[in-house]
Amino acid sequence: YLKTGIKKMIGTQREVNAQRKDGTTFPCVLGLSEVSKESGLICGFIRDLTSEIKVRMEVEENHKLMLKIMDSSFHALLVINEKGIIQMVNERSTKVLGWTKEEFIGQNIKMIMPHEHAHQHDDYLKRYLATGFKRMIGKEREVPAKRKDGTTFPCILGLSEIDTSDGTKLFVGFLEDITVRKSLLIAEAEREASDNLLHNILPEHIAKRLKQDPSHIADHYENTTILFADIVGFTDKTSSMRPHDVVTMLNNLFSQFDYLVGHYDLNKVKTIGDCYMVTSIPSSEIDNDGCSRVCMFALDLLKAVKTCNMSGPQHGHLDIRVGIACGQVVAGVVGTKRFLFDMWGDAVNVAARMEQHGLPGKIQVTKGVVDNVDNSFSFELRGTLNIKGKGMLDCYFLKSGGKLKGPANRRSVYNSGNPHKPLPARSNSTLM
Repeated sequence: YLKTGIKKMIGTQREVNAQRKDGTTFPCVLGLSEVSKESGLICGFIRDLTSEIKVRMEVEENHKLMLKIMDSSFHALLVINEKGIIQMVNERSTKVLGWTKEEFIGQNIKMIMPHEHAHQHDDYLKRYLATGFKRMIGKEREVPAKRKDGTTFPCILGLSEIDTSDGTKLFVGFLEDITVRKSLLIAEAEREASDNLLHNILPEHIAKRLKQDPSHIADHYENTTILFADIVGFTDKTSSMRPHDVVTMLNNLFSQFDYLVGHYDLNKVKTIGDCYMVTSIPSSEIDNDGCSRVCMFALDLLKAVKTCNMSGPQHGHLDIRVGIACGQVVAGVVGTKRFLFDMWGDAVNVAARMEQHGLPGKIQVTKGVVDNVDNSFSFELRGTLNIKGKGMLDCYFLKSGGKLKGPANRRSVYNSGNPHKPLPARSNSTLM
């Protein structure tokens, strides 16, 4: 320097290591200045950096740790300043949104928002900073987000606020892609709707079995009670009615029947025109009360018709015939379109004949029904009728009585797949 005058260090500062008397070294800042050219004196200023460097290293380590914590998050994290400029992002953000960290930093957060939402962001930040009114801070909500390729996706956005040491604010956005979750929810809703539809068509236990094994459902039951109910003179009565009025009348009446099916824990098999078919559910209980439930259901059917006549006189007076029989049946699901859980057997045919040979406003039953219920029911012997396919049979009218012995929804042999033999018939009913 003295020869050339080139100031390489004069008037500057730099970090160097210095040595103490005891031989130890320490980091310091060395600054050199020339007192005057005439004096030839140069002053050196030394500042020990040991504590400062320690603090600096701690800050750097904490920063690295914070970045690691952010990168370990399953959610995308984006930190913005009061102007909406991105200061920091985590690794998950790059995977979810498609930009690199370098592409994020310094850009407005609006870059990840669809156009229809982006223009509102700056106004919201300004309004919040001016009023302190927190519409989204500290909350979560579902919003659309935009990827680098321009595609959008649903996400849950949560915002939190951080006060910095210089008095400014930072905002942290937590962004979770819920595309898969929403797809699963939609699929679950569709599955539930499908299940509900299937359960409206089939008994719940049969619907479950059908989903597990759609190939074949067929069971044999020794003792099931079958009921048929039919509107008397339906064809003549409805021939002059408008189609809408016919459907309304049937819907009002059969909806009441459906309610009673659920109340007595029975199985609605089907409706054919104005004919309504119901059966008991074979039970694994020691006390076989399925027949009793069907009989109580039949008595309430007559009450439901009376209620319908009082509430809807526009369709004229309605009467129904009801027939009940019990015995062996085969039950199963037939067809591959519009599934139907149906029952077949001699007892089904006899129940249909009981209805067809019955009288308006009466419940006609077989001797087997009388024997299968307790003496809380009363019956009237109608006499002997010639029933097609069966010959001469004693027929009875169910008059009154009945008590619900057990709760609904008892365990069914449909669920266990183990049909049970019937109990011995009992002849203790009251005959009038």
